[in-house]
Amino acid sequence: VTEKRKRLREKRLKRKRLREHDKNISVRYHDKPQSIERYKPNYEAEESEVDYEILPEPEVISTGTEGKITENKNGNLLVRWVNTNVDNVRLGLGALIFLCSILILNNNLNIKNAYITSSQSLYNVLLMGKSTGDLTMWARQYVVTENPKYKKAYEDHLIVRSGNRADDNGIKKSYDQRFKDIPTEIVPEDDKQKLLDSLSASEFLALKETDAFGLVENGEQDKAIDVLFNKEYDLQKEKTVTPLLEFTKKLQIDVGKLVVTKLYFSYGYIILLCIANLILIFLINDRLDFKISDDD
Repeated sequence: VTEKRKRLREKRLKRKRLREHDKNISVRYHDKPQSIERYKPNYEAEESEVDYEILPEPEVISTGTEGKITENKNGNLLVRWVNTNVDNVRLGLGALIFLCSILILNNNLNIKNAYITSSQSLYNVLLMGKSTGDLTMWARQYVVTENPKYKKAYEDHLIVRSGNRADDNGIKKSYDQRFKDIPTEIVPEDDKQKLLDSLSASEFLALKETDAFGLVENGEQDKAIDVLFNKEYDLQKEKTVTPLLEFTKKLQIDVGKLVVTKLYFSYGYIILLCIANLILIFLINDRLDFKISDDD
């Protein structure tokens, strides 16, 4: 019995010591956390950890305002201003793109009008030259051959040129009115006056040709031939052709300068459009940043 009691007493002492030991460990863990450092495992650093270098953080510059720190990236004055006023910059670029588009459209319309006016003017010049040549041909053929068909063709053409009958294209307008209807934006009044001078010289020739017709009808064919084939007639005919040549040369130079000038301006507007669109692309992230990095 005594041995049995001894063994029970020893077991109780053991249990008591274990409880006290566990209690001491719990107190150390909760009250003194620094004491558990000795429980941390110690191990050698691996090769990858030894070679690893910590990258330095980017340099920052304080703007003087509490709570605001700006990175030293694209830090020139213009870029900082753009980043601060992103919405206003976008609005200005949008207005610039719209304005350049309108100006390019206006230039294209001006070039179109220049080509249309120049083509119409050149057509009138050719029409005037052909009219003068045809009248001279029919008049000379009539006084030489006395064939009435040439006289009829001559008179019919004068009716068309005066605007009393429509021409082959269905246009019923006198040559005088055709020249006056040319837009002054492309052809100034001084240049149109050359066409009117040519028309006046041609009408003076028509008077001489009509007089020659009267001589033929009175039986004076030789005099009629002399009127239409002398030097005075040829000089008067030259006064009809010269203004047409001067007008054509001046028109080609003026239209060429206008077209080239408008094209140069259009090229400039297109360059501005490209720059504005490029800046808008860089502003897609609400800031102007030309630097591409992993952090971004």
